[in-house]
Amino acid sequence: MIDKILNTKNRISYHILFWLGYILFYTIFWGSYEGNYWDQFLQLLFLLPWKIIPTYITLYYLMPKYLYPKKMGMYIVLSLILAISMALIDRYMTWSYLYPWFYSEEKEHWDHSVWYFPKILNSLIRVYTPVFVAMAIKLQRFYYQKDQINKALEKEKIETELKFLKAQIHPHFLFNTLNSIYSLSLKKSTKTPDSVLGLSKFLDYMLYECNDKFITVEREWEQLMNLVELEKLRYGDKLTISTKLKDDNQESLIPPLLLLPFVENAFKHGADNLISDSWINIDLRLKDQQLQFMVENSKASSQTNEVLDSDKNIGLKNVRRRLELFFPDKHELKILEEPDSFLVKLEIDLSGIST
Repeated sequence: MIDKILNTKNRISYHILFWLGYILFYTIFWGSYEGNYWDQFLQLLFLLPWKIIPTYITLYYLMPKYLYPKKMGMYIVLSLILAISMALIDRYMTWSYLYPWFYSEEKEHWDHSVWYFPKILNSLIRVYTPVFVAMAIKLQRFYYQKDQINKALEKEKIETELKFLKAQIHPHFLFNTLNSIYSLSLKKSTKTPDSVLGLSKFLDYMLYECNDKFITVEREWEQLMNLVELEKLRYGDKLTISTKLKDDNQESLIPPLLLLPFVENAFKHGADNLISDSWINIDLRLKDQQLQFMVENSKASSQTNEVLDSDKNIGLKNVRRRLELFFPDKHELKILEEPDSFLVKLEIDLSGIST
């Protein structure tokens, strides 16, 4: 309620300033010819109602009802009727009152009738000068506000989509990890308790620590290593894992869980294919806010790149979309296939991220 009152007061103040500015400008403009500033002020004040009426009819009736909804035919017809009516009234008031009051001794004003067309046209221009100025201001504000609303809606849409994509990671990761723990439990492995403990730490991170929009690259790397440790419990000596980290700025930020799907896929599509000498290499380098992340894994000769890009691969579809939303035109993702390996290479410019 208070905001509404303040907005109304501000709007009234703007309108008062507009008309005061109009009167002051034309008083000085016309009065400077003969130095009759007071007479010009009185004339402007007398004819002001025939400028105020079409201005507010246009701003608060014709524009909202016909111009904004793009009902141009009706808008033009009604505007013409209004313009002609106000011009005729202005001409009549000028001829009947202003001329006798201020120009009674100047006979040239009486050479033409009250409905002399060039004089009516002159009245039309005088009447619609403030109308056009007010319309220009109103339209500028209308399109500015419309643009701000569209930007806010787009931002809200993107944030909602990002939250949805991030939420998808949780069940996807949980499903894969629970499968790993289930496999260990079937074998009655002594590593099962450790894997459950590792999963609980990861879930603690997902539920309570990664609710921020961005986290440090160092923290993201720690969670990748937690995942690696979980998978080591499952595969043991059957899988060789190499990890490398070079980070020159521990404060660099990245969206949480952005890199996780690449590592998950390396285990799913590399280690799970019963290759005798399975291996995975994970390399993260960060220098001058330029991040390079590479994940390479072994593959069977019969395996194709379609596995990584299939519609069932929720993780990679998810991360592709998150990259598009977070880093438009500031990232490059490549998935390369060799006869015996897959290589995922991601480059991101993190320089534009701030908390």
